[in-house]
Order: sequence, then C-alpha cells, then structure tokens
Amino acid sequence: MNESAGALLDLSGKVAVVTGAATGIGEGIARTLAEVGVDVIVADIDTVGAHRVAGDVGGTALDLDVRDAAQCASVLGDIGERIDILVNNAGSYHEAGSILDQSVESWSRSIELNLASLFHCSKPVAARMVDQGDGGAIVNIASVDGLLPCLGTGYDSAKAGAIHFSRSLAVDLAPHGIRVNAVSPGVVPVPTLDRMHAGEIEHFWPTEPSTSGLMGPLMKQRSANVPIGRKGTPRDIANAVLFLVSDLSSYVTGQNIAVDGGWTLV
Repeated sequence: MNESAGALLDLSGKVAVVTGAATGIGEGIARTLAEVGVDVIVADIDTVGAHRVAGDVGGTALDLDVRDAAQCASVLGDIGERIDILVNNAGSYHEAGSILDQSVESWSRSIELNLASLFHCSKPVAARMVDQGDGGAIVNIASVDGLLPCLGTGYDSAKAGAIHFSRSLAVDLAPHGIRVNAVSPGVVPVPTLDRMHAGEIEHFWPTEPSTSGLMGPLMKQRSANVPIGRKGTPRDIANAVLFLVSDLSSYVTGQNIAVDGGWTLV
C-alpha cells in the first residue's frame, strides 16, 4: 500500500467514544476502530458486555445510559484527557409496531433512546472538541427505516430525525472543524434479534399485532430481496464509520450513507 494512502487510515493516538458498543453493530465499530490504533471507550448500560469488549480491544469500559442527559453531560464531559471521535450507536427496536398498539409512553421511549440520546451525547463531546481546538468527527448510526417506513412510527421517525440532526449539527459545528455524518444500516442480524427470534428473550413487538402496513409483506419482501444478495454484518457498518472518522473523508460532512446492499432501491 502507498504509505500516504495508508496514513489516512492510521488513527493511532485518537480517542473514540462508541455508545451501545457491548454487542452487535456497536461492538463491530469498537473492534474496527481499535484495529487502526484508536483508544476506544466502550459505553453501554450492559456493563458486563462493555467490559468484555473493552478488554478485548484494550480500551475502557464506561457505564452510560444515553437516555440520561445529566449523566451524559457529567461523564462525557470529564472522561479521559480528550475525545476525538464520537459514534452515537446506542438504540433499540423495542418500541416498534403499529400506532394502534403503541402507547404514548412507548412513543416517548423510542424518541428518547433513538433520537434525543444523540443530543445528550453530542453536546458535551462537541464542547470538548471545540475546547481542544483541532476538530473532530461525530457519526450517528441512523437506519434505512429513517428513509423508508418499516418498523413503526416512533422508531422510523426517530431514525429520520437522526439523519437530519446529523445535517444540522454538521452545519452548526463546521466552523470548529468538527465533521458530522450519519450511517444508515440495512438488514444486519445482531445477537439481540437472533435471541428474540429464538425465543430466548422477550419478543420486542406484540405477538398478536394490529393489522398494519408496517412490518408487513412489502417490508419482508425488501428484506428478502436485497439486491447485493446477502444480509449485512457489523463489519460492513464499521467500515463505513471508519471512512467517516478518518482523513479519507476530510471533505465530507452532513451526509448520510446507506449501507444496505441496495435495500432502499427495491
């Protein structure tokens, strides 16, 4: 490899916070960043999983509930000497399904975890990046469900909001050299969903749901006919994140990359 090209992917000495990194896509992102020299802070409410991943990658485990704005401000405002990268990955499918089945409380939980949490984490980290004076990169993990309706009005709306939040924050922080982008994963099997389908944990959605166009035949057809011919992996998503936090994308901000194998095309 050309030395100058390789240097663009060398993030040695950088410090990254990855939320929801104890499993699934977040774990894949944490491992990929560690491979290129990043000191990764593995943030999750799953402390056992966070310590497992942090131990594997030589990083730091952080007990963090991204729904708690005060905790995010306190913890992310003080941890370590600096933060160069923030990946807002934490989220949940739990509040999906028809509006006919969803309570006001369920809607609020979905918005809080999948959208408001981006603000909770980005605000203290952005303030630190500004004080550091040498820029930074923030990546928000959205979803193809924020582009095409799929799982439920709460989840879909939150993920659409995540995409536009990324655009707005990109303009907001551009004068400080802080780039903000989003990644929208497509169909990516993760351990939590696998365990749900296997009956090992409680089903996320009503077992006898109301009739709805969401999560119906069209959605299942899309997921079963991904143009590229396979489902995605956490590594696929992590590679896109790596691009967006490296100097390979130094002129890229306010963008959303759909890493979906063409899911949004059918």
